[in-house]
Amino acid sequence: MTTRGTFVRTAAAVGAAGLAGGVPLGALARRKNQVTDADVSKLYDAAKKEGKVVWWTGHYTQQAAEKIAASFKKKYPGIEVELLRQTGQVLFQRLTQDLKSNVHQVDVFASTDEAHMTTLKKQNALAQFVPADIDKIPKEYQHLDNEDTYQLGDIALMLINYNPKKLPAPRHWNDLLDPRMKDLISMGHPGFSGYVGNWVVAMNDKFGWDNYFKKLAANNPKIGRSVFDCTTDIVSGERVVGPGADSLALERKAGGNAINISFPEDDTILVTAPVTVMKEAPHPNAARLFMNYYYSKEYSETAASTYNLPLRLDVAPATGVRIDRLRTYHVKIERLLVGIPEVTAKWRETFNV
Repeated sequence: MTTRGTFVRTAAAVGAAGLAGGVPLGALARRKNQVTDADVSKLYDAAKKEGKVVWWTGHYTQQAAEKIAASFKKKYPGIEVELLRQTGQVLFQRLTQDLKSNVHQVDVFASTDEAHMTTLKKQNALAQFVPADIDKIPKEYQHLDNEDTYQLGDIALMLINYNPKKLPAPRHWNDLLDPRMKDLISMGHPGFSGYVGNWVVAMNDKFGWDNYFKKLAANNPKIGRSVFDCTTDIVSGERVVGPGADSLALERKAGGNAINISFPEDDTILVTAPVTVMKEAPHPNAARLFMNYYYSKEYSETAASTYNLPLRLDVAPATGVRIDRLRTYHVKIERLLVGIPEVTAKWRETFNV
């Protein structure tokens, strides 16, 4: 379950494979359902007639998602992006209710919980689609689903956010259990945030519920919903430390706020967040064009400019963080399917929220 590194190691491997014998990456065998550049051109022509794409996403902050949408519209004029950014669990619940009512308003659904996609797949709600530049992302994430009903939409890190003016950098997850941390911690909720759900499952599996979360509860953490609530509380001065994502904390740090990130020595939690085209998408061509855009260089450059990790190997992270040198722990989809409902129930009992 533990993986060490992704980007640089894989970049070397993919590069070597692509260049061996003088064969460029673009000439490698294409996958079934993988679009070509000619297909993309046709999609754009058809998408302009549809006029818009409806994108529901749990990835990124609102500001970062809006920047992604603006970047898409710049590359593909004539297509509007109707954006709804919410926590992954909230979006999934809303989408599920729509599907039960035979309402189809979403084109592209981007979740922070891969288990959502397996549920939707069983309902035959997802379209098969392989973006043109799927081979530009890390090799180990090119086949999240063996039937290609969803693909990688985001790679995020769950680590420790803290105020460096009030606290030295925590070095371990168990540092949050120190009694001196009482009334200083902020965190999201696994029942609302897929990123938080990934983290809670990982902590439960690594340390055990009683050994970790019951002790954490004794420190009276403030519990919000989104993974970004931790960062917001630290920046506002309401709290000092907590489990959070890397992107918003780095963005706020760059803005001069008293916040930083710490990579725990007992593993940073790596989250693979999926994206899909809905089978009954009301704007099917715009949906495929938008999901294809996820793998463009412009998309990764825009993501990096908002301190999110780029998907593509040929775009450097804004922070220069070398993922291959981190201790990372990735909860597999099989575990998330049963793990998130289990820990959410325990969470409500332990924290009374």
